[in-house]
Amino acid sequence: MFRTLPSYEEDGLGLPYAVTLVDAAEEEIDDKTDEVIGVSVPDMEGLAAAVAMARVLIPIGLLSQEVRFLRDVLNMGSAEMAKALSMDASTYSRWENGKQSVGQWADKQIRLVVVTVLQGRFPHFSIDPKTVVSLKPVKARIGQPHPHIRMIRRPAPIEVTKIDEWDTLLAA
Repeated sequence: MFRTLPSYEEDGLGLPYAVTLVDAAEEEIDDKTDEVIGVSVPDMEGLAAAVAMARVLIPIGLLSQEVRFLRDVLNMGSAEMAKALSMDASTYSRWENGKQSVGQWADKQIRLVVVTVLQGRFPHFSIDPKTVVSLKPVKARIGQPHPHIRMIRRPAPIEVTKIDEWDTLLAA
């Protein structure tokens, strides 16, 4: 038997914080013992892409784990991502490994690459790149609260696809 959880903290995306899933994750419950066997999350690839798109719109500087997460979502190697950013691969590697912080210019470039690539892969994500260009990310600081990202599954418009899609819930 399965039961949809009203809220679930997904911490397996590679981010330094959990993402809250609302009315989406399902507990599998043993019919005989009523014990929880496990929790499943539908469409993890779509969830990761939706979280990436939500994250690039939050004007807080990217942390090293987030840079790696975004690259992973794009399904790129670090050398490929460095090339997409027209930069030295060793500098990019220092960002991902937390040995060097990402500057504001580079932060925006990463966000633009994410929006450009994911819009091609997931056409239902409609973010105008001008939105990213106009962002003024505040440098992330140690001890600063992490962004709180909340996601929900919404029925897809029938004319687009028959698969439900992830969407961001605005913070209350």
